[in-house]
Formats: sequence, C-alpha cells, structure tokens
Amino acid sequence: MKMTKVKVMLLALLCIAAPAVPGFAQTTVPKDRIPADLAPDMKGLLEGLYDQDPAERVNAAIKLGEMGDQAKAAIPFLVGLLGDIAGVEVKPTPDAEIKNYTSPGLEAGVALGKIGKAALDPLIAALKDKNKKVRVLAAAALEEMADPKAVEPLMALLQDEDTDVQATAGRALGEIGDPRAVEALIAALKDKKPEVRASAAVSLGEIRDKKAVKPLLEAMKDREALVRRLATLSAARIGDRTVVKALMEALKDGEEGVVAAAAGGLGLLVEPPSAKALTPLLKHQSALVRASAIETLGRLRVAKMEDQFLAALKDQSDMVRLNAAIALGNSLSPKAVEPLAALLKDRSPRVRAGAASALGALGQLSAAPALMGALKDERPEVRSEAGLALGNLRCSAAVKSLVALLRDPEPSVRSSAAAAMGMIASFRAVKPLIFALTDQAPAVRLQAAKSLTGITGQDFGDNQKEWDRFWETNKEKFVSSCAKGLCRY
Repeated sequence: MKMTKVKVMLLALLCIAAPAVPGFAQTTVPKDRIPADLAPDMKGLLEGLYDQDPAERVNAAIKLGEMGDQAKAAIPFLVGLLGDIAGVEVKPTPDAEIKNYTSPGLEAGVALGKIGKAALDPLIAALKDKNKKVRVLAAAALEEMADPKAVEPLMALLQDEDTDVQATAGRALGEIGDPRAVEALIAALKDKKPEVRASAAVSLGEIRDKKAVKPLLEAMKDREALVRRLATLSAARIGDRTVVKALMEALKDGEEGVVAAAAGGLGLLVEPPSAKALTPLLKHQSALVRASAIETLGRLRVAKMEDQFLAALKDQSDMVRLNAAIALGNSLSPKAVEPLAALLKDRSPRVRAGAASALGALGQLSAAPALMGALKDERPEVRSEAGLALGNLRCSAAVKSLVALLRDPEPSVRSSAAAAMGMIASFRAVKPLIFALTDQAPAVRLQAAKSLTGITGQDFGDNQKEWDRFWETNKEKFVSSCAKGLCRY
C-alpha cells in the first residue's frame, strides 16, 4: 500500500515522538455523535478512538481500516482523529526486536485510504483544515486513494503556507499520475523551498510527461544537491534521449549523489558503446558513484569489462562488491566462476547472497560445489540464493542437499529449495516435495505444489493425498523413462 511506503517520512514531518507523548488527544467529533444503532463491534471500535491510551486509539484505527468500505460509518470520526499525533511504539510481531512508531492520526489516515471512495469528499474537505498536520495526512490518504477528483485540490495545496503540506501534496500528485498536474508541478520546481522543489522533481518523473524534460534540465542546475539529484533521476526516467548531454555533464558534479544518479540514468538511455564514458567512474573516490557505474555497465553488458568487474570484487565497499558480482553474472564469462565462488566467503551477507545469485546466472556447473557449501551459510538470504542458483544450474547432484534444505528453520529458504527442485526437475525430488505440502508456511506449500506440477505435468494443488496416490501409482513410469535416457535427471 502506498500509505505504508510513506509512513516513515510522515513520522518525521509530523514530529511524532516515541515513546508515547503524555497527554490525551482524541477525535474532534463529539463522542455522543456515535450512532446508537450501530453493530456492537463497530460501536466498540469507534469508542476506542476516544480512549485515553493512544495505543488503544491506534489499534481502533487500524482495525477500522482492516474493515475497508464496511467501515464507512467511521469516516467522520477518523477524519476528526487526523490531528492526533501522540506517539506510540508498536512491534510488527510480539517477539520482534525492532519497534515501529506511529500515531492515532497516522493510522486514521491509513484507514481512510483503505475505506476508499466514500472517504474522498471528507478528505478533500480536510485539505482546508487549520491544522497543518491534518492537511498533511489528508493529502497522504488521498495519495493512497489515487482518485482523479483529488488532483485539483492537491494542486491548490502546492501553494500552502506550510512546507510539509506542499511537499506531501506534490508527492501525492506524482502517485496519482494525472497529466493535469504537470504544469503546477513545473511551477513548483521554482518554489523557494528546496523540499517543495525536490517533491515536484520526483513527481514529474512519476508522471513522465515530456513537457517536463526542459524544466527538469534546468532543475539539474539547482543550488541544492538533493534537487539536482532527484531532477537527474526524473529526467532520465522520462526516457527522452535529449537529456543524455545533460546527464554526461552531471557526471562532473561535485556531489556524489548527483554523479551516481547521472550514471544510473545513462544506463536507461544510452547504448553500450556510449556507456564506455562511465569507465573512469570505476575509480571515483565515492563508493556510491563506483557502485552506480558498475551497475549501469553490468546491466548494459558492455563488452570487455570483465577485468574491471573482477578488480572491483576487492573493493572496500560492500555495495561495490555486490554490484560487481551481479555484473559478472550478467557477463556470462566462465572466468568469473572462481572469483565469485571465493566471494561466497565475503564478510557481508548481502555480497555472499549476490555472489550466489551471480553464479547461478553464469550457468557453469563448475560452481556447484561452492554453492552447495553455501547452503550451510549462517544467513538465510545466502542459503536461499545458493539454493536458487543450484536450481538455475539444473544441478541434479544438488537434489539431496536441497531436500535437507526443506527442513531449514526459515520459510524463505524452504521455499527457495522447493523452487530449485522444480527447476532441476528430478524425480528424486517428488516425494520430499509431497511432504512439503504440509509445511506451516503457505508460500512453501504453494511452491512445492508448483514444482510438483512442473516435474510431473499433473496439478493437484496442495492436496497431499492426491499427489501421494498419483506418485505411488505412476512413479515407475518416471524412473524407467530416466533409465532409458529419456529425461534430464
């Protein structure tokens, strides 16, 4: 959901404190307006919006949002709660070590977005509220709904007296993606506040109207590095080749974020020969720039770059080593196998996982022993990528190791093991996959069923009894076919 993506930013904009702010706030709608004839569950949730404990107000708002359009009766009460910014700590799961921070007002905005069209007009009206925090959350909720009716009211909000309101309105217009907002956003590129100019630059890249190219080229010269970086990304994203010259010039910018954006943007617009201009950036002092240049050169599969990528595997930056590994995977160069296999011992789990994925992309069976060793890595993301890589290699010798991986404590790893066995398509994987149909994780059961279908050509969903009955009746046909050399396992 879009509202979920912007929660962190809204927490900063609204200055929500953590832990809970002392004091008692509540919806501005009087409690005696709760209809007496409501169902008990709904009435209880509405009353929860008036609880003295902000955590209870948060929980009530979340539950109302989960009801979707069945919670229409809650709309005025949730709108009235938008100004409640009492901070609350919440855990994603009871045993989680990390905490998230939210507020009743923020969760009310999320809920209104989930309720949908019935909340549209009340939210548009809330854009004129005297409380800036209400205006911010109303704009964010309208972003979630993405209804064209909100475009003109949000365009008007670009002239708001408050910077946070302007920036939130600008972002919402980009998410809605209506071309009517382009001229207003172009005008906002000249706003005196950099936050507003930055928001406008991002949104013009979302809408991708070619009328925005020239203004974005001007914004690439903005005095603020943040605006230059975002304008660079958006100009490239629109896809007009007239921006190539400006992107080349931006490679000389003094700010690493701008140079990295230009390098990435060129990857969207130029042919591999032109991308050679990025080669000097492989020695740039900034790791961000080096990583971006490698990513672009690797994605374009620029010829004769393997040696530079191999050298980058020894870079001090995890990000550079990761991108170099991915680039080598795209290169399909057999000489990359040994260095990538060595990278499976890297100090960074992200790099180890990237190396495993790259070895799978190379398609060289000589990488299989190293990948089978990586199935025992302490980090689940590495084990998962190693399993998938063995599947990409169609390595039948790995089936026994992958069967053991079906007992891994992490569902993502078990799912990858099931997927890999489906890619290898060995009859020896069938019985373990049938057992996996009772896995506690739905994703594992789904992948096991999908792999079974790929191997056998049958489809019994996750019905373990049907699969077992089929296999016990027909397995001799599969085994005998292989014995005659009629299958690949």
